Amino acid sequence: MRLRYLRPEEKAVSRRLYETCFPEDTPKFVDYYYAEKCRDNEIIVLEQGEKICSMIHANPFPVSCCKNRVMVHYLVAVATDPAYRRQGCMRKLLRQTLQDARDRQEPFSFLMPADPAYYEPFGYRYWNGQQVWEISALQEEKLQTYCAGAQPCLSEIEEEQLAECANRILGAKFDLYIPRDASYYERMKKEQQSEDGMVMAVYDGRGAVSGSFCYSMEDGFEIREPLFGTDTRMPGSPTEILTVTEQKKPLMMGRIVHLPAFVSMLRFADVYEQTVQIRDELLPENDGCYRIRIDYTGGRAEKAEPCEAAVTMDIAGFGRQMFDRLKIFVNELV
Repeated sequence: MRLRYLRPEEKAVSRRLYETCFPEDTPKFVDYYYAEKCRDNEIIVLEQGEKICSMIHANPFPVSCCKNRVMVHYLVAVATDPAYRRQGCMRKLLRQTLQDARDRQEPFSFLMPADPAYYEPFGYRYWNGQQVWEISALQEEKLQTYCAGAQPCLSEIEEEQLAECANRILGAKFDLYIPRDASYYERMKKEQQSEDGMVMAVYDGRGAVSGSFCYSMEDGFEIREPLFGTDTRMPGSPTEILTVTEQKKPLMMGRIVHLPAFVSMLRFADVYEQTVQIRDELLPENDGCYRIRIDYTGGRAEKAEPCEAAVTMDIAGFGRQMFDRLKIFVNELV
């Protein structure tokens, strides 16, 4: 089999495998995905002749981690043709994808697993500090009634205001999140439209944008990602405040890709200081003994001589230990 990245003009040929492996996605959504997300992603494939047997899509996302902004890749559409499964295809693709990300000094990779057992052998672990925000059934019912009426489309000004508002809310609450800009909301709007929904802006008592929510009507009314400020009002009601409940709900799995780059972006209020002997079977460049110190100013991972005092752990164990210290809000679908 031949392993390679598809050229931009070739990406559409992977759609057959996508539709074979993800029949739950509607043609309308797949149209959106290939028109929007495949514009700037990478698709790595294994081919037998001219047939794509297996693929991974690596979708780029900027992330804010402990106030540091870095670019990482979110792995989606991990798929193998049924006739080529259990032949090591995914391992070959993951190894190359992660090696290339390490060469770019990307600190970590993340994905939303269909089955975590697929990814645990490759060093991925759930983010136990991941949070989701939900609203009450009563408020959701009221928003459904509101959305069933006029459905205004976000303006460019509202997209910019939403981005500013979301970054302010998320930056105050979370250590790791996807920062937003106007183009983020423009793309999210198209994503929701592909599922018969929309992104809605909501306002405070002074009429200023103070939050947003997304909804889909594809499988019945469903609200996703309610982001509300402290004075966000129910549309049509001058007094009722929209509120969210917060709970831990691991959805994503993460994996360290470049250990020194990963440690350098962390900041902890409580000092972490340890000498660690790391093992990484998939990316042996991460192997070695490191003196690691992380405090409120940042983190450092310096290579050291092996010693008896070093704590031995694999890259997955160390990653879990670090990610579990973070409060995370990352709920992107694609």
